[in-house]
Amino acid sequence: MQVSTGSWTVPLFSLVAGFAGGLLAVWLVLGDPVVAEETVGQSLAVVSAQEFRLVDQRGKPRAILGFSAEEEPYLAMLHRSETRIIWLGLSEESGLAIHDVDGKTRLVLSLDTAGEPSLILRDRQHRTRTIHPEP
Repeated sequence: MQVSTGSWTVPLFSLVAGFAGGLLAVWLVLGDPVVAEETVGQSLAVVSAQEFRLVDQRGKPRAILGFSAEEEPYLAMLHRSETRIIWLGLSEESGLAIHDVDGKTRLVLSLDTAGEPSLILRDRQHRTRTIHPEP
């Protein structure tokens, strides 16, 4: 089979034109490349968000800093089974709640709307003991 010299010019020209067109398209569409700079020794003064989630290596949430449905801030810490163990937040009665791994509330330390504190303790059988300050 004999190949003529002219048969190489069309594929070669097509290859060069395609390469040049691709470079031109990248230059027009993308513009100048952007490279993130490392901020060694610098920190942000303020980070704003509506919710922060701390996740473990499997991507499961383990702590949440966010807002309740009533738009009050709270911090929740979760067991690896995703059961909420510790809750600290604001509500009508602000306080701290600690749950066992089964999700049952075991301790509640709270302030009512008048600012009076209370402590509620529950055992495994869910028997409750409430402690209020003396009048």
